[in-house]
Amino acid sequence: MIFMYLLGIIAGIASTAQVSINGRVREVIRSPYHAAVLSFIVAGAIMSVIIAVTEGDLYIPLRSIASQPPWIWLGGCCGTAIIILNVVCLPKLGSARNVMIVCFGQVMSGLVIDQFGLFGSPVAEMTFVRTFGALTVLLGVALVNGIKVPGRSDGTVDLDEPVSSVSLYLVLALLDGFACAAQIAINGTLSRYAGSASKATLVSMTVGLITTLAVIGLISAVRGRSGVFDGGEQVRWISKLRPWMVFGGIMSIIVVGGNAVVAPASGAGVVTVLNLIGMMGMALFVDATGFLGIDKKPVTVSKIAGMILMTAGTAVISLV
Repeated sequence: MIFMYLLGIIAGIASTAQVSINGRVREVIRSPYHAAVLSFIVAGAIMSVIIAVTEGDLYIPLRSIASQPPWIWLGGCCGTAIIILNVVCLPKLGSARNVMIVCFGQVMSGLVIDQFGLFGSPVAEMTFVRTFGALTVLLGVALVNGIKVPGRSDGTVDLDEPVSSVSLYLVLALLDGFACAAQIAINGTLSRYAGSASKATLVSMTVGLITTLAVIGLISAVRGRSGVFDGGEQVRWISKLRPWMVFGGIMSIIVVGGNAVVAPASGAGVVTVLNLIGMMGMALFVDATGFLGIDKKPVTVSKIAGMILMTAGTAVISLV
């Protein structure tokens, strides 16, 4: 059981590491969209090998999947949103703030999905305990992002820039959290019709790659090819590929694979808490050290306290 707990935490660490790696890839190839393409290609290739080795074939029952509601394909679209929004928000919010806002959006969206049984999920109605957990998570987010404290000369308990100056990126990070929650629910249903969680993951990644390429095509049609690159400067990014860039895709495999192993043994609630612990610990490490060239952000007492509260609130929601 200790190994399972450790694996769940490692999956959380990999989730935050993936964001940092993809952010660094975006800096090199100067496009969040092409960073997503690279991540999907690497992850899809690795998943294909894993499935071929562990399951003996790559057959996917597309007819069975296609007979389900159209939203069953949207897990891949959510994957596109997750990668692009993380890459866009990370430089503006810092690792810890970005992770916490995404987690908050994921937890709150998860409550809505549970309440109404969206995307084929079992219904889990709101209770007083779950509401208390949600409020605890909200307080934790407030501490992480800085709250007004009367009598302080700077007006906040956080050293980061005011939330108002990054409000757009906070909203985008919240949407990222919704995409995370929706993807988990959709792919959970998809796995029942794809034959296995591994094949559902491969389908999701394939749809994500197609969606990202469609987004690139749409932007190119409207703004020209330079519209998909930072600063409008086209880059022949294939010539800039380096071996370390594949690790974004590898991290996604660790996240999906680790959670797929831990969830049946420990339950989805335990997995959520273990992931949060890993994500928050890695986020603090990235902010404190400037991992992979990410701008350093101060690690304050309020951030640490907020992360502890978020973990506690998520545990209440997931486990009680």
